[in-house]
Amino acid sequence: MTKLMNLIRNEEGATALEYGLIAALIAGVIAGAVTLLGNQVNTVFTDLQADMTI
Repeated sequence: MTKLMNLIRNEEGATALEYGLIAALIAGVIAGAVTLLGNQVNTVFTDLQADMTI
């Protein structure tokens, strides 16, 4: 029973897992934002390019 409790309380390596989860969450948010805003941003830059070449 004591070995089981020690295994549960062992937090070694937990921070690496937490950092990995945070990085995955941030990557998911970035991918979602690019998907939602990609066409709008492309349109803005295309319009700016057209205005600058005239």
